[in-house]
This record gives sequence, structure tokens and C-alpha cells, in this order.
Amino acid sequence: MISVVIRNKNEAYYLERTLKILTQFYADDIDEIILVDNQSTDTSLLVGAKYNCKILTSTQFTYGSAINLGIENTKNEIILLLSSHAVPIGNSFFKNSIRFISDKRDWAGVRFINSVKNFERALVHDFKVKQPLDFGLMAACCLVSKSVWEQFKFDELLPFSEDKEWSQRVMKSGYAIYDFNETFFYEINRSEVSQLHRFKNETLATYTLQQDLKFPTDLKIVLSFFKKVFVTNVLQFFKSFSRDFKRFKVKLWISHQLKKS
Repeated sequence: MISVVIRNKNEAYYLERTLKILTQFYADDIDEIILVDNQSTDTSLLVGAKYNCKILTSTQFTYGSAINLGIENTKNEIILLLSSHAVPIGNSFFKNSIRFISDKRDWAGVRFINSVKNFERALVHDFKVKQPLDFGLMAACCLVSKSVWEQFKFDELLPFSEDKEWSQRVMKSGYAIYDFNETFFYEINRSEVSQLHRFKNETLATYTLQQDLKFPTDLKIVLSFFKKVFVTNVLQFFKSFSRDFKRFKVKLWISHQLKKS
């Protein structure tokens, strides 16, 4: 059996959809769902209680601390980390996942393939992750070994990329992160403020972890901004206008054809 750990903050709509699918479609594979809630002010807690989740509250939230809190309270060796807006797909998602790792004594985590490019990369590397900071676990939907986690907790100070950093750390210690050809849907409508917050934290974490990368100088940032505003955006406007005008002509043609018939 598998334990599911879901991180959530004010996502009652997505959370209900995910929990409904988990409890109705995968009930035979899951025997506990841990909801780690970041002090939601919507109806998330009511939704969690409705689906008999074990609800934990994260008072000083970071992604790493929420994962650690959730895993600490699980009872199974195999744990699915899941965001409230991610949904596993397939009749045998869990059964196939358990079967996949059953003979792998070195597994620490499993990344589910969610794009053609990732599938091509996995094929080249025989479904073993080789670049953990780029292609390590995606905590939105991934498997984690609790026994490995007991040796290596997730970093609770990183603002982002805690999943990639953990992947790198366990791989350096001899464990493996595997790709697996099951997948999931990931849907969320972020506000502009949320997108900027994510961009800030994700970029900061990337350059903190990959210190060989050089962040652009202030001058390059300024020049890039003006290029975006006065060159790229203008070109995009004319491309969009051209596309819309062609579509406009096609619609007129369709209208005339329909009138003739």
C-alpha cells in the first residue's frame, strides 16, 4: 500500500477534485492520505475532513518542511508526494509504480514522465536520472522511499527546488532516482502575483544550487528588459495582428460559403 502526502494552501477546488479521484478510483492502492495544510483560509480543511484525510498544519511553511512533516506522519515505506492540483492518471498508476520499484534496492525516488522530451531523455539513460538538479524529482507528483528519507530529510530552508536538491544529495550517496512512464495531470491558474513569487523563488534556488551558473549583470538585466519591451513585444504584436487578420478573412469566407449553401 501507498501513503499519499498532499501539500495545500487555499486550493479547496483543486484539492476536492484530487481527493475525489484518489478515493474513488485508487481506493485499493491507498490506505492513508496526509494533508499538510499551510494555514488555509478557504474550505480546504473541510474538504480534507470530508475525505478522511489526516490533517496536519504547517505553521512556518517551506516546501521542504511541509514534505518532512507529511512523511514523518506516514506509516508506509512507499510515499506519493502530491500537490493538491496534480492528479495521477491511468487505471494501474499505483500498481505499476509498485511493480516498477519492487526489484530496485537502490531506489530513493521515482519521477513520473510528463512530456515527450522527458520520455526521450529517459530512454537514452535507461530510465535512470543522471542530472538531478535539472531532472530530479518533481514534488508535484513523485514517489519517495521513507527509509531513504529517514537518512536524508528535505532541506527546509530552500525557497524552491527542494525536490531537486534532495535528488542530488541521495544520488551522491549511492541511491538512484528513476524515471517511470506513468504520468499525471497538473493544472493550476496562478495569479500574476503568484507567478512572480514562484519565478523569484525558483530562480533564486536554481542559482543557489547550481553555483557554476552566472546570474546576469545589472546592465544585462536592463538591456534585456528594454529589448523585451521595445523589440520582442512589438514583433509579437504584429505577428498576433497578422494571425488574427488571416483568421478574420477565413471567417468571412466561411460566412459567405454558408450563405451560398
